[in-house]
Amino acid sequence: MQAIHLALFEALRAEHALTPSLLWLARHGASLGAVLVAWVILRHPKARIHGCVIVLAAVLASGMAHALADAIGMARPYMQGLGAPRIPHGARGALPSAHASVMFTVALLLWRRPELRLTALAATLLAFLTSWGRIQANLHFPLDIAAGLLLAAMLASAFHLLVSRLSRLVRQMRAARGQAAGLSPGDAPAAQAGAPSLH
Repeated sequence: MQAIHLALFEALRAEHALTPSLLWLARHGASLGAVLVAWVILRHPKARIHGCVIVLAAVLASGMAHALADAIGMARPYMQGLGAPRIPHGARGALPSAHASVMFTVALLLWRRPELRLTALAATLLAFLTSWGRIQANLHFPLDIAAGLLLAAMLASAFHLLVSRLSRLVRQMRAARGQAAGLSPGDAPAAQAGAPSLH
């Protein structure tokens, strides 16, 4: 298994025409991901709350990934003598990849909104390419990226479940308020039409 993992690492970090672009993304991909989330918040009013939830999830993903990496203490490829770091980086633990954890969390949560699917596709491609760039830069093994993706999937699922339950609670409160104001149960949702949704 270790031999397969190292063979995959060597294949993914091999030099090719895309290498300069991938190394650039290794440094700046996360910033581009932040721009995508800011775009959602600023340009999609109905998804604004969802965009803020994504920001909170990304912050949590970053904190958890760094805490796990420090606890596990997996050495990065360049720390194991497998090439030199191709972009500046510290010597903290590598597994899971914080970049992969955060960027895949953002992408997975963007897929939850149908109107954001083009943005979600862009975020997903950006996450994969940035992760590949981090491997090219000798900062991560493929296993680090896979662990980041797994953490992202767990966090995205947890946030989706939490937001769904909060949305249900908000709808119930609105219905109760509408009944108290003399509206029928069917009229209360209509009275709130156009209000931003948590889901």
